[in-house]
Amino acid sequence: MKTASPQSRSHWGATLVATSLLVFSSCVESLAVDISTLLSKFKSERNIAAKEATLSKVIRTGSGAGQQLFELASTTEDPDTRWLAIRGLGQLRYKQSAPFLLRCLSDKNIYVRSNSARALGELGEHSAVPALIELFKGEPDGGVIEQTALAFEMLKATDAIPALKKRINYPSGQTRGWILGAISVLGSRADVPFFAAYLYDKDASVGGTAARAIEQFTGQNFGLPKGEGYGGKPIAANGSEFIRIRHYLYM
Repeated sequence: MKTASPQSRSHWGATLVATSLLVFSSCVESLAVDISTLLSKFKSERNIAAKEATLSKVIRTGSGAGQQLFELASTTEDPDTRWLAIRGLGQLRYKQSAPFLLRCLSDKNIYVRSNSARALGELGEHSAVPALIELFKGEPDGGVIEQTALAFEMLKATDAIPALKKRINYPSGQTRGWILGAISVLGSRADVPFFAAYLYDKDASVGGTAARAIEQFTGQNFGLPKGEGYGGKPIAANGSEFIRIRHYLYM
């Protein structure tokens, strides 16, 4: 059987390397074109659901999309493009955008504010906590309050607990649930009396969140059903679980 000469093996190796480099270069160029095409589609799309779907594709191209989304969020005049690009910055953990996101906390658009708050949480930007607390204290919109509460959870911002407690009587039950949920993540057993005051909130899901927090911090098993999200699975306020909680707290 014939074997290749050293010269032919060397030639074959050089050809293989050259081919690999050519393929890699083509892939890089293709990826660059794909990102450019996707970003162009993202900017021009007016339907929010389609715009979100295109953003997901941009994000899947990798961390290299961060800089381009940052430039877009910083320069666009379209509020929907801005807040969705900001959402992408958070999901990509693009740290260089933190100063920009801090400025966006005072934007007039509620979606820009809410997504900026969440993105700062996703970035792990602990220096943003004081600014987030200031936003939270005076924010009128429930959605912004909810996303800021989530950012506090991500940042383990125990300093935000007093501000969270002061906003607990917000009119929306959903928003109260998010606030109470954040306190349950950041708080301690010392907060059990606070949670007890909301066991019979007019929104049953808020009461469920309070009940689960009490179970969590006391280490007791009251037989509460498990569930995801604020409130989890519904719990009847007159059910056996609440009777056991009351007995534990007051007897």
